[in-house]
Amino acid sequence: MDTAIEYYFGTGHAPPTHWWTAPDLDLDGDGRLDAVALDFDGDGRSDDAMWDTDGDGVADLAALDLDDDGVRESFYADGGGGLWETAADPPPDTGAVSARPPAETPLDTDGDGRPDTVLLDGDGDGFADAYRRVGYRATGSDSSTGGADPSAR
Repeated sequence: MDTAIEYYFGTGHAPPTHWWTAPDLDLDGDGRLDAVALDFDGDGRSDDAMWDTDGDGVADLAALDLDDDGVRESFYADGGGGLWETAADPPPDTGAVSARPPAETPLDTDGDGRPDTVLLDGDGDGFADAYRRVGYRATGSDSSTGGADPSAR
């Protein structure tokens, strides 16, 4: 890793602005600083980052905490203009988790022709990780949720 990470920001209407900043975060957990903490949303917290995932001294991903929960869950790559407009997944084996929406599968478990349960596959492995009950009963709305039993796979 170089002593600075290089990155660009642009508007799409003019050449991007070129920046170099000393890394101050270790986002892949290997003990080496590989990212620059930034505050993109102006909330006063440096909860976003420019991440050099391959160690060449140039930021490859913008890692964003869009919901201000302290977890950088949204990742974007730059198309060359400094806009960081392309949604991306984090590198594997880094512990970073993407917030891409989980796959949902509606089920009709009582045979009435209407879905009453939705299975959620949050990690994309093809197995349900959780479920959500949906629909109505005579006593009112049912909106319970729960985890799927991974030992049943």
